[in-house]
Amino acid sequence: MSKFTMSNGLDQNEIDRRTRNLLDLFKRNFIESKSDDFVSDALANMIVCNSVYAKIFEGYLVLAEKRKIPQEMTDGFVKWVSDQLDELKIKLSEKYQKIDMR
Repeated sequence: MSKFTMSNGLDQNEIDRRTRNLLDLFKRNFIESKSDDFVSDALANMIVCNSVYAKIFEGYLVLAEKRKIPQEMTDGFVKWVSDQLDELKIKLSEKYQKIDMR
């Protein structure tokens, strides 16, 4: 076990392994897909992303309660998440502008 053992018994190596497996599955299903059904792929991608975010938030709430994380840290986490989504929105907008400027 790693020196970073979580209270639920998971160590950092196990968390890393599970994360890699999820990313590999995502890559196989969406990035390497030969599908030409854009709408279906886009909807599936959104469902996966929303599910991942929901699990991240769910995990944070459990962790915050167990470790009695102060409100300021929770506010910081929410701001970080919001900033990440804003950054994604900007990157997507830039990409779409390049595509639309035929």
